[in-house]
Amino acid sequence: MKLPIKAKPKSLAIYDYTECEPFVENKRAVLIHRVRYLSEHKISDRWPGHFAVQAWCGTSFTGQPKKFTFLDAPPEGKLLCERCEVAAFAANQPTADSIVGRHVHLGKVVAQQTCCTKGASDEA
Repeated sequence: MKLPIKAKPKSLAIYDYTECEPFVENKRAVLIHRVRYLSEHKISDRWPGHFAVQAWCGTSFTGQPKKFTFLDAPPEGKLLCERCEVAAFAANQPTADSIVGRHVHLGKVVAQQTCCTKGASDEA
């Protein structure tokens, strides 16, 4: 099921999509995101075209189409970006639950320091 999306303002893309599946999974990311803008870019004939996806949370991805999976619903056991859901709802978009027809679990990723975690007194 595709939903209408707007073209990104001042886009330099060769093609701006006006409809798309509501969710995107980036093979290199942890969360499922909600698509806000989707465009296709082509630098020159020498290079293949690539997608630029911007999510409602503000994050963006670029890459070959095989890097992305556009989804009608987030897979069971995957988390939908909480910030995407909040921003989309604030912009009068339908909720993920209403799009999918079931509860969609929300989540977020938090940066966590993994080195130099001992106190200064422990390092002496």
